[in-house]
Amino acid sequence: MIKKVLLAITCISVLFLVIGCGNNNQGNSANEDTISIEIKNETEDIYIGYVLFYGDHLDEWGEDMLEEDDEVIEPGEKVTFLMPEGEYAIYPMTFDYYVLPSVRGVSDDYTHQIGEEGKLPILVTNQREEDIGFFYLSPSDSDDWGEDWLSGEIIGSGISRFFFADPDTYDALAIDTEGEAVLETRGIEVDGERHFIIE
Repeated sequence: MIKKVLLAITCISVLFLVIGCGNNNQGNSANEDTISIEIKNETEDIYIGYVLFYGDHLDEWGEDMLEEDDEVIEPGEKVTFLMPEGEYAIYPMTFDYYVLPSVRGVSDDYTHQIGEEGKLPILVTNQREEDIGFFYLSPSDSDDWGEDWLSGEIIGSGISRFFFADPDTYDALAIDTEGEAVLETRGIEVDGERHFIIE
């Protein structure tokens, strides 16, 4: 199962290749300084089944930090990991391998929050062969698209990713890594979980 997770997560971003190299040492030594990394699930009904860490003290392709104890981070729960000092990238996922908001460059005590009270989940599934390089979700009354919600990452072919937004009416735009607009839709009412399928 972990091989499937690792395969899925490598499709998310080419940045994984430069972040994850390490020396295969796992766990903490009593003589090592540590940092505290907390994963906090503030969603209403999303279960976090995998938390992949990439960093100097881990395997080249990352480690699922929930795997050893078959843990799950349920809505409203949090889990804290004590990690050797270093810099980490963190990629949470659901049991369905849907990617949740990730974070890179963590090197101090840190809380990574998934979801927020009042925010609604938006799932984007890329069914195209090309990777999605940009995703914009802008209130329909806005004059521009605003910032790229992927912030330099990608949604690989066959990958689904969650975003979280306030209830509102939105326009959505997705652009592949070749610069082609592959989804443009307007006036989408977000009043519950929404699912955008890019075909």
